[in-house]
Amino acid sequence: MRKILIVDDETDYLNIAAQILKNAGFFVMTAENGEDGLDIIAKESPDLLILDIGLPDISGIDIKKQLNKNLTASKIPVIFFTVCSDMECLRDALNQNNCKYLIKPFNPDDLLEKVNSFIKN
Repeated sequence: MRKILIVDDETDYLNIAAQILKNAGFFVMTAENGEDGLDIIAKESPDLLILDIGLPDISGIDIKKQLNKNLTASKIPVIFFTVCSDMECLRDALNQNNCKYLIKPFNPDDLLEKVNSFIKN
């Protein structure tokens, strides 16, 4: 079973995304801040990360930059969650390797499409 980690401090989005992915047959882990997310990544080696860009302690983009320093972790694909639809705001996210983004609020089908573009259950 493919493992997905969702890191988002907005519990509504976190819970909705987790339920959609669980219903699709994925094993889902969650964290509400970047530090907890980094701990889970180190312990669990997820197959995909869904990272909120605007986390309170460390941005999703900074998490990805930290992961890029590790050969194994740098290969984990990332979908960035953001409420920002401005391309200037998304530039840092799009400049990372193996990344896509999804604007909140999101359509469940769009979430599944992006997840499935990286991994198949």
